[in-house]
Amino acid sequence: MKKVIVIFFTLMIVMIAGCNDVDTDKANTQEQNIFYFGEGEKWFATYTVSKVSKSYFDSLYIQYIKDHNNRTEETTIGDIEYVLKAGNWTSQSSYPQSLKGVRNFHTASEMNAEAFDFANPEEVVLEISWQDKKETITLKKQ
Repeated sequence: MKKVIVIFFTLMIVMIAGCNDVDTDKANTQEQNIFYFGEGEKWFATYTVSKVSKSYFDSLYIQYIKDHNNRTEETTIGDIEYVLKAGNWTSQSSYPQSLKGVRNFHTASEMNAEAFDFANPEEVVLEISWQDKKETITLKKQ
């Protein structure tokens, strides 16, 4: 009977230790894949950052929100420019960008993780300019 109790407690300790490792792995994965989302009046955007090996890969997706009930709304948006501010760094368009597909824009880049310190802020701010208009959207970490 004493052997059964010892084996039972040993198995319980092993199971508890195994569960803790799974939680740690999940937390590490979440820190390596960060997702932001925000919506304004005319635009919504997503921004993702993933750490893979010794690189950060980031992706910015900007989508114009067309009001299908408003028949007088312009159908041609034209080129856009953007500024993305996250913590202590800024990323922006080098020149006006044209929209593709269903009025959207996408850009991505790769950064050396050893040379670039991503601060992992709770929010990033995106400013979109088009046709002499401007909209600022706060993207929140999901």
